[in-house]
Amino acid sequence: MGEVIKINRDDVINGIAGKRPGKPKGGVIHNDAGAMSAEAYLPWLISRKNRGQLPLGFAGYYGDRTTMLRVDNTNNKEWHTANPEGNTWFLGYEVVQSYYGIISDKDFLLNEDMVLRQVAEDFHFYGLKPNRNTVMLHKQFSSTTCPHRSWDLHGKSVNSVKDYFISKIAHYMSLGKTVEEMLKKEGVSAPAPTVPNTVTPQPDGKTLVVGKQAKQWETGSNIPAFVIGQRYDVLASKPVSKSRSKKAYLIGKGKVATGWLLEQDVEGFKTAGGGNTDKATPTTKPAITGTTTQSESVAGVQMFLNRWFYGKLEVDNKMGQATKKALIKALQMELNKQFKAGLNEDGAWGPKTENACITVRPGARGDISRLIQATLICKGYKVGGFDGIFLEGLEKAVKEFQRKNGLKVDGIVGKATFAALFR
Repeated sequence: MGEVIKINRDDVINGIAGKRPGKPKGGVIHNDAGAMSAEAYLPWLISRKNRGQLPLGFAGYYGDRTTMLRVDNTNNKEWHTANPEGNTWFLGYEVVQSYYGIISDKDFLLNEDMVLRQVAEDFHFYGLKPNRNTVMLHKQFSSTTCPHRSWDLHGKSVNSVKDYFISKIAHYMSLGKTVEEMLKKEGVSAPAPTVPNTVTPQPDGKTLVVGKQAKQWETGSNIPAFVIGQRYDVLASKPVSKSRSKKAYLIGKGKVATGWLLEQDVEGFKTAGGGNTDKATPTTKPAITGTTTQSESVAGVQMFLNRWFYGKLEVDNKMGQATKKALIKALQMELNKQFKAGLNEDGAWGPKTENACITVRPGARGDISRLIQATLICKGYKVGGFDGIFLEGLEKAVKEFQRKNGLKVDGIVGKATFAALFR
């Protein structure tokens, strides 16, 4: 069979949306409008769960041509359709890497086939027959273009797309009762992952803040309140002629797309000249060349805080009070999430925050280690990588910092070292 196809059933969501009151009525096909592989969704969803953000949406399955990921038991509901009927009675299947330009149509169809095999397995298990009542599209439950890429490839109408899926699912059901059996019967060899198309616009440091009363450009629906005023990465842009806008932006976090936004709905549009959001404004300053959230620089730290802790920082590569406050707030958020510290997430250092700090030793890994790296980077130290792994480079930087600040030089970050770093 060549490369091993991974079937991952971790059930990390653990029924957060509640139990289904009966067996599911069918499945809903989604396209993720993103660039992540199925495997990459696992840590992303765990992070979302830890931050209490799963109500923003999750499906039970994420699939590409080499991996089928299940994140919750099929007896549980999912928040995947923005509709009570869809969430309660239908299983959610996410075909990943559907953002145009990441992979070819040919490779996307391989991703789609893997997901449809999983649908076939579940239909066998629950005694469901693939038809227009059991095989559903996300857009049938809420105002969305999803599944946009499947829509474009399979006829651009509800029935034509559904009929394509129905025929595929029926075919796979005839081959076996599990994904493994189907693959064995087909003799399918999973192709090597495709290298992303380098001409596709990717997050490069350019960000924008969503303005008040913004609309989702493609659907015209109101953007959720939690999006308003937040800073997002610009994943792509394209010229349009809509109302007062000459551009539309695909916004998101990292490689996960949120949706398209017209430039008239970007905060600062008027000060940008009412039609040119490329002008240097507080929300659209040019990126610092080459900087990413992995960059060992103040700009890299600022981008990291913006992306994962909603820092709302200007990426200017300068360590100021706003960045310092965002670092403390991020630490408070992590201590609350991981250790239920009960701290006010206000970015102000005090005795409660200091007492809540744990002891972090070489060999540790995670967001707290990364925040230690971030703070040292902002103070001018080389930490050997901005990745959340407490290795030799970070230990050396901690010892140097301790030595310069009159602390016990042991390379271990305890309460006293945390206080000196963040205070």
